[in-house]
This record gives sequence, structure tokens and C-alpha cells, in this order.
Amino acid sequence: MTRYCVALSPHELIASWGTGEGDLATRVAPLPADTDASALLGLARSLTQLSDAAWRT
Repeated sequence: MTRYCVALSPHELIASWGTGEGDLATRVAPLPADTDASALLGLARSLTQLSDAAWRT
């Protein structure tokens, strides 16, 4: 299942996956620098929840 997070310093959306030996991550998209951190974290949470729901289907 893909988990999403926000890198606040470069303002990027990051996707990560657990492999059993560690995690892998990749940059997904740049984010607007003027966006509130709580909105970005909400985006990451919502995308992770969507990924979880898709994984279960």
C-alpha cells in the first residue's frame, strides 16, 4: 500500500512503500510554497486513505 507524506522544506508530495527490508520513496509532485502545512498534511492523509481503500478492493 502506498503511504503519502509531505516534505515541507522543498514542498513536495512524497509516496513511500514498505518492503519488509526498509521503505522506498519517490517524489510525486511539487506543491505550492504558499499552501498551509495543515492543508498539505490533509492531502497526504486523504491520499493514504484512498490508497488503503483501493488496496482492500
